[in-house]
Amino acid sequence: MANPFHSASWFNVAGLKPRLKSHVRVRRHRYRGRLWYVIDDGASGRAHRFPRGAYQLVGRLDGSRTVEQLWHSVVAESGEDAPTQDEVITALGMLHAADLLTSDTLPDTGEIVERQRKQRNQVWLQNLKSPMSLRVPLVDPDAFLSRTMPRLRWVFGWAGLLLWLAVVVPAVLLASAHWGELTGNMADRVLAIGNLALLSLCYPVIKLIHELGHGYATKARGREVREMGIMLLVFMPVPYVDASTANSVPGKWQRALIGAAGMMAELFVAALALYLWLAIEPGVVRAILFNVMLIAGVSTLLVNGNPLLRFDGYYILADVLEIPNLASRANRFWGHLIDKYVFRLRDGPLFDATEGEKAWFLVYGPLAFIARMTMLFGISLFIARKFFFVGVMIALWSVWTGVGLPVWKMVTHVFASPHLSRNRTRAVRMTMGAALAVLLALFVIPAPHHLAAQGIVWLPEEAHVRAATDATITSVDAAEGDEVRRGQVLIETTQPVLEAEVTKLGWRLRELQAQADAELGADLVKRELSQLDLADASKHYAVQAGRLDQLRIPAGVDGRFVLAKAPAGDLPGRFVKQGELIGYVTPGHADVVRVAVSQDDIELLRAGLRGVRLWVASRPGRVLPAKVVREVPGGTYDLPSRALATDHGGTVPADPRDTKGMHSLNRIFLIDLALPPELRQVRFGTRVNVRFALRWEPLGWQALRRLRQMFLARFNV
Repeated sequence: MANPFHSASWFNVAGLKPRLKSHVRVRRHRYRGRLWYVIDDGASGRAHRFPRGAYQLVGRLDGSRTVEQLWHSVVAESGEDAPTQDEVITALGMLHAADLLTSDTLPDTGEIVERQRKQRNQVWLQNLKSPMSLRVPLVDPDAFLSRTMPRLRWVFGWAGLLLWLAVVVPAVLLASAHWGELTGNMADRVLAIGNLALLSLCYPVIKLIHELGHGYATKARGREVREMGIMLLVFMPVPYVDASTANSVPGKWQRALIGAAGMMAELFVAALALYLWLAIEPGVVRAILFNVMLIAGVSTLLVNGNPLLRFDGYYILADVLEIPNLASRANRFWGHLIDKYVFRLRDGPLFDATEGEKAWFLVYGPLAFIARMTMLFGISLFIARKFFFVGVMIALWSVWTGVGLPVWKMVTHVFASPHLSRNRTRAVRMTMGAALAVLLALFVIPAPHHLAAQGIVWLPEEAHVRAATDATITSVDAAEGDEVRRGQVLIETTQPVLEAEVTKLGWRLRELQAQADAELGADLVKRELSQLDLADASKHYAVQAGRLDQLRIPAGVDGRFVLAKAPAGDLPGRFVKQGELIGYVTPGHADVVRVAVSQDDIELLRAGLRGVRLWVASRPGRVLPAKVVREVPGGTYDLPSRALATDHGGTVPADPRDTKGMHSLNRIFLIDLALPPELRQVRFGTRVNVRFALRWEPLGWQALRRLRQMFLARFNV
């Protein structure tokens, strides 16, 4: 039977006469319709929550009666609603661990010292689990906050809210109007050496304002703030305030306001910085104001406001949902589900949560894990760019604390937990089977393998009007926009040196021909030599005459003539190099898609291409098959169109040194696909999404290859 009314460990506590310490305060809270009692420890600033049944006994701990007598009195009053002996033992254990109980027995000095040592070790273990947010407590700020609170109490009323709205709302509108100016060239501006120095100076100051916002909001609700110190956030020292006593505030919206006070203070500062930034000229002060906006605006919303991370957004969400300890309870609920449905522990304790809470636990647990790992690895990669060894160590430690340690606890639970004593064999079998299944799925079983790329609807090469040789344009024989036929002369050019050479070769050819004719009856050897000179001169003349013919540039296909360089009236007299693009002849329909594939992926595509599918960005619902018709030999840094660059909505990183956006940062390979007949009317230059189906490969090997490519690309290791 679940939750037996009696406990085998009851004899350990039955004869004790404990009582709550005098500084403890008790408040009633209502969470999701259920009544709970919160015991507020004013000395340590911590709060502990108990259900009504457990508090019926805890609230009577006055040192005059034993635990056995108190429990029997509660059972007599409440019957089946009374707490079980195990629940009483758990509640007493929580109060004892928090040092909130005294007893009639002499204190065990060794036990007290051991408890304090465990509490200190717990703090250090928590720091080790979060190596990028180490906390070092320094002072008790309660006295300072109490002295200064009367001057700022009005801020936490309606007057303060109206002032905040009056400052922040117009700033949001102004920021949207100047968004391009604020975000232009963001990466280069933020990561510049000089700006990083300003950023490191502004960050602690802004975070001090943030933490004081929490502290004053907590004091405004009559609670103590007993701890303030330094937190090494990504190795940058920033202040922090422990406002956990806000848990004892009865109203959920009041608790949420305390959690949001820090972000509201930062947004207020960011709004003031924006007004000054718009009013002054560029310089050091304006750069400082930009960093203030960056820290107090962007980082506050993206990091502190994220409810999936253990920052302000998380505590606000937990308060609004009325689910304290949302993250830890979600993790325990997933463990409970595994015990119950995988290990079939039917007689285990019930999980104390409502159906609504369980629904939140199911969703929040996995999402929070993904968000936490994403943030940790993102920060690790950022640090590794400058300090490779430190970044790798942080990444490895993050893997251990985020994945390795939970797996180790799971294995320990399976092999050593007394709760699984009856189901040990099944638990071990299911765990080993799950581990084997994961390994097979990752490294043995082939999985679909795809490569995503982008291309543009491309003109055939013969549709490009290019200069065949170095020359000067003399005339444009077709007006822009005219329908032209294949072979029709579009542009005429001249090259005086070539023309003079062809004329010279023509006269030389006539001279040699006359000489050969004169020696028809002469010596046979002289006649053969004359014929050889004539043949050689004829070949040379043919080559140069062919080059002369190329000075007249024809249309390669039927279509509409479009100039690429300049208006037709500006072209005469302009010098063009061989191969230089002058214009296009756009045919009536498109036939080719030119795709840019990164150097990292080209070998995969060459080794195991199974099929190609594509769709136009403007028609995402129509996915059509295609086939490769040509691969441009050799790699290049020249993009076929700036539409493929990241700066213009594409996926290929552009070289920041190229102002035109036509050069990629890394080498690319160009592949031409035959455009399906259904898409032949799509305009030239339209962006196309392409998906190459590759040879199937296990997911683990795919992930390891991507990880290796990332290290090669970013760290050259």
